[in-house]
Amino acid sequence: MAFADVTLPSVWDIPAAVGVPALLGQSIAAGADATASTALAGIAQNYLTAQAAKQWGIFGSGNTQLLTSGHVMGIEYENSYIVSDAPLEGGAFASYNKVKMPYTARVIMVCDGTETGSDGILSAITKLIPNLSGATGQHVRASFLSTLESLCSDTNLYSVVTPEFTATNANILGYRWRRESRGGVTMLMAEIMIQQIRNTGTAAYTNTAQPQGEEAVQNGTVQTTAPSGVVKDAVAGVMV
Repeated sequence: MAFADVTLPSVWDIPAAVGVPALLGQSIAAGADATASTALAGIAQNYLTAQAAKQWGIFGSGNTQLLTSGHVMGIEYENSYIVSDAPLEGGAFASYNKVKMPYTARVIMVCDGTETGSDGILSAITKLIPNLSGATGQHVRASFLSTLESLCSDTNLYSVVTPEFTATNANILGYRWRRESRGGVTMLMAEIMIQQIRNTGTAAYTNTAQPQGEEAVQNGTVQTTAPSGVVKDAVAGVMV
């Protein structure tokens, strides 16, 4: 059975949109529309990324976001309690208390060499000059690792922020990062370990640096009494 011939159009009627390359036969206006559509999509994407970065990540005092050159890929949060048990007769146990443990969290961030939500002059230049783009991305990743190392070594308190929940009074205990060829050798993925810090304890001695330096307290005068004969004989026997 013979198929009917399908006549192809002389000019393809393909709309100018994001991701659609300019084809032969399209007018200059169509190419300009495609360029404008691509630029607008980039601006919208950067805006959405910047808005999302304000609701996810690790924040310091004054609601300042840390590690701004990284994008949050995932957050893990663990909160647990421990039950205290006491042994009884016959090998039995009795549970008598329940204590909340410090929470732990893991924040997974990706640093691809671009600043979060930025699309300024430098970004436009790096798109036109590939060699400069590589050098700039290397600088951003080096700054990301340097900032992460300084955060890990300090004793400041931070917050893990999500749109629905914020965990406060946390400190960065450690981190690990990796780069894989299948995800792009320039894609740096860091996993940051965080734990809650509790500072609600009170000191028993508030006026001295060491407990043994506390001054003796006078509670009144004690009247002396004469020792008995048994005590005198015992002391005399020791001294002989």
